[in-house]
Amino acid sequence: MKAEQTEEIFSIYSAKNQYKGLLSIPHSGEIIPDEFKEYLIDDFDILSRDVDTGVHELIDINALNEAGITVIKAHIHRICIDLNRPLDNSMLNWKKNSRAEQTVVKEPNEETRKRLQIKYHSPYYEMLKALINELKKHSKKASFVDLHSMPSRATDYHLKINPNQKVIRPPFCLSDVNGASCDENFIKTFHSNFQNLYPSSSVNDPYFGGNVTREINSLFPDINNIQIEISRKLYLNEDNRTMIQEKVADLKPKLTDMLIRSFDEVFEGN
Repeated sequence: MKAEQTEEIFSIYSAKNQYKGLLSIPHSGEIIPDEFKEYLIDDFDILSRDVDTGVHELIDINALNEAGITVIKAHIHRICIDLNRPLDNSMLNWKKNSRAEQTVVKEPNEETRKRLQIKYHSPYYEMLKALINELKKHSKKASFVDLHSMPSRATDYHLKINPNQKVIRPPFCLSDVNGASCDENFIKTFHSNFQNLYPSSSVNDPYFGGNVTREINSLFPDINNIQIEISRKLYLNEDNRTMIQEKVADLKPKLTDMLIRSFDEVFEGN
């Protein structure tokens, strides 16, 4: 599908009807700009272990647009600039990937670091702010979702960050910074719709909400915003990052419907 607006950093697919919600996909991009390559190993597979491979292919963007949901998708590889990290810690954040494989071979000087962070990180957040400000004109309480995928099994890296999590992850994890980033009814609505098809879906376990959720909450404490993580075993061969088309064909309409239904129910309840 062709984006209505395309930038080097992201694409926007705008709602075609009543603007009801905003969906962000910050981690499925796989473009490594030339200005980052001298700092990274020359092995795309190792660099891409933690990319949210193909998440944008798990939703019917046109159906979401028809339902009043705008989608913004980032293009830049998270190994270069991680949009789910604060600006000052976004460039080359992953010195090793989650399997403890080295990714970074040298560090940029401070001037270069600041320049590239401003060039590739700031525009995404500026666009999020613009899209949310517009959304607030159309709804009593705006709805925002940041969509990701997660390894189906926690690695040592993940267990170090959250030692209380189970090794086997749930099919979906919804998070709201432990209740800070949305009304209770908002995440309950989404969780209920996800549980209808995936009963073991969780809330704030193993994830609590990343920087996108936290930053949007600090900028817009009056809106509802959550993060949703999809277990990669639902659609991906996690060893070679190959999309399993039979699983994609099963998941895509379900995920699209769950999102549309949830956004609709919240919008109608405002």
